[in-house]
Amino acid sequence: MISKLNFRVLCVSILSVTALFCANNTYANNDDAWQKLAEGGKVVLMRHAAVVAGQENGSLMLRDSSCKKERNLSAEGENVARALGKMFRDRNIQIAEVRHSPFCRTTDTAKIAFGGGTPVEYLYVLELRAPEDAAAQTKKLNQIIGSYSGKGNLVLITHEPNINAVSFELLKQSDFLVLQPAGGDKFEEIGVVRWEASI
Repeated sequence: MISKLNFRVLCVSILSVTALFCANNTYANNDDAWQKLAEGGKVVLMRHAAVVAGQENGSLMLRDSSCKKERNLSAEGENVARALGKMFRDRNIQIAEVRHSPFCRTTDTAKIAFGGGTPVEYLYVLELRAPEDAAAQTKKLNQIIGSYSGKGNLVLITHEPNINAVSFELLKQSDFLVLQPAGGDKFEEIGVVRWEASI
């Protein structure tokens, strides 16, 4: 019989091995993900670029339209967002539309990388929603991804909790998933592009 402690250790071990396998697998598929994007009709689910460190530089959990109280992009984050946009252009990746969370860090990532975008509530920080609202928001995101049918690619820029709600992939800042819509709220993860593997 497995004790509660041993069961937890077993679960953590399995998750660690799974995460390691997924990381190695997705790094290997980096070029494949770009090739799929070049075909068009995909959804890019991106985590915003790096922010400044330290609570004294603003809050990650506060929405402030002036951007003075929010945690904003760091100089490194701005540079990476700029470089990511250039990678999309250099590879002739067609972008149909860019949508992002209303937060300043996601707005700025969209602006620097792609020249701008449209703020949407279904990409809002999931942790700030009540549980029932968070579930409804995730359902909406699944629907948006699964039902996309454009010729170009739809770019969605959001936050770590939102990505974790729809994928097992562990994404760092500026990493993104490449998703193939399958109708309704269904989609397939066909690749991941990790910034560190792209430079």
